[in-house]
Amino acid sequence: MKNEKPNQGSLLPDEKASLYGIESLTDAELLALIIRSGTKGISVHELSRRIITELGGSIGGIVSSDAEVLDSLHGVGRAKKMQIASIGELSRRIWNSHRDVRVPLTSSKQVYSFFREDLRHAETEEVHLALLDVKCCLLRHEQLSKGTLRSSPVSPREVFETALRCHAASFILLHNHPSGDCSPSKEDFEVTNTLRSLGQSMQLPMLDHIIIGDPGYYSFKDSGVL
Repeated sequence: MKNEKPNQGSLLPDEKASLYGIESLTDAELLALIIRSGTKGISVHELSRRIITELGGSIGGIVSSDAEVLDSLHGVGRAKKMQIASIGELSRRIWNSHRDVRVPLTSSKQVYSFFREDLRHAETEEVHLALLDVKCCLLRHEQLSKGTLRSSPVSPREVFETALRCHAASFILLHNHPSGDCSPSKEDFEVTNTLRSLGQSMQLPMLDHIIIGDPGYYSFKDSGVL
């Protein structure tokens, strides 16, 4: 008689991974495998589910959570908070290590694919600047500001000072909408028009302004604004 594999639901995460592969684990099971133990009266499985819930209901919350958010987790000690923070930082570094900064960014889809992990999980609005050379390859990537859930200030002066300092030939502005809805606001149009006009007069063109949501994005160039 053949040996049958036990039901997955009855297995511990490491047993399940050994039998069915690491990809068979749920997000909570993966986290449980890393943090290894629960706390008083709470199993590691329940603690892992609770952590994911408190970080927004998605494993992506680990990547976007800052120290203040992690400190607010209930029933999680300092050592486990450091483990969780390490997971987020390691994920960001792995993602960044696979990005080729010399790849041309000539379409909104390329720009979105390149920057989405930097912005789509952010819990507050951030404004980033992509500075390009004459071949539209990335020279430098700067975070200009980090604001509230609804807005983050954009300084035209800072945009052009940064671009000129890096000898950029053109630039792309990016920001996220923490709500996930990437529809542009009135303020987004105003900033875009201001930077476009200034860029034309300074011969330092703004190639696009991209709003990153989750999922998806909005491109002012693709929409005919630029």
